Formats: sequence, C-alpha cells, structure tokens
Amino acid sequence: MKNFLSFLCATILISCGNNVKQQKEEVVADTVITTSSIGTLREMHINKSITISNQKYVYKYDFVRDESLPIVRNPQGDDYYDNKVTLSIKTKGSEIFSKTFTKKDFSKIVPEKFMSNSALIGFTYNYAKTDTSDALYFIATVGDPDETADMVYPIQIIITPQGNMSMEKAPNLDTEPINPMTLDPADDIGV
Repeated sequence: MKNFLSFLCATILISCGNNVKQQKEEVVADTVITTSSIGTLREMHINKSITISNQKYVYKYDFVRDESLPIVRNPQGDDYYDNKVTLSIKTKGSEIFSKTFTKKDFSKIVPEKFMSNSALIGFTYNYAKTDTSDALYFIATVGDPDETADMVYPIQIIITPQGNMSMEKAPNLDTEPINPMTLDPADDIGV
C-alpha cells in the first residue's frame, strides 16, 4: 500500500508539474506573438491578357512582401513589411517589359515626408484606360499599410507597345483605393 501511495503521489506531482509547465509556455508564446508581430499585406499573383488597339498583351505581376527591405513604421506606430511587385508584359510571344518595383522607384513622385511612413501597398491594371489609349496603364499605390487608413498616394505607370515606361501621379485618384485589403483579387483590381 505504501508503494501504491508513493506511486499515486508521484503521478499527481508529475501531472501537476507538466500542466504548470505547459501553461507557462503558452503565456510566453502569446507574449512573443503580440510584442514582435510585423504586419503583412496579402500576396497577389495575377496573369491576364488584354487587347489594346487590336493587339493582345499578356501581363503578369507578383505582389509580395520583401523582408530584405526596411520595416515600415506607420503613423500609428505599427510595424509592417514593405512589398515589391514584379511586372512582366509580353506580346506575340516576346517580352516587351519586365521590372521589379519597390516604393523607392516612386521617390521622385511621392513626397519624401509621406514616403517615410509608407509602404508599397497596392498594384493593379487600370482597365478604365483600355478603350482610350494604345498603352497599358497600371496603378501602384504607396501609403499607410494599415487596412483602416486612407492615406494613399497613387502612381500611374504607363507602358507603351514598345515597352517604354513613364510614371506620374495618378490623375483623379486622390483617395483610391481607400482600403486595399478589402478588394477581391479574383476581380483583378489589385491589392
């Protein structure tokens, strides 16, 4: 009986000890997650074709976080990974344009003060220009990565049929997209 009681006490102590240890591990894990999390935007991988002036173009872009870029601290004090987008355009089986963009590529257009607390938060093809032009128009958005913020700076990227690129502040798009996190990627309207 003495051996049985010793065995029972040892089992209870070991069980209690294991439960306490597991609880401590859970608390530490929760603390680590909340104090060191860095926000990210969802990735997008788009591959579409479009006809401009009776010519078919295939464009592909990959919008992904880039952990090699400096972490962005938005005006609210939250940290986010910055992003990059790689755009490729082909026609008649030949690539006419290929470039990887980061927010730094827009530093001549976006004010420096705005740029310091912003990330590359969106990229999309601008279908509104399809019927009125013989070039491909894309919109890149630099802004606050917080999904509830509406601080954005849209940049229009124009690619000619020969693959030449120009950029300018996007006209008439002062506040669009207001919330890039709520847009449906299936509709190819960007992030």
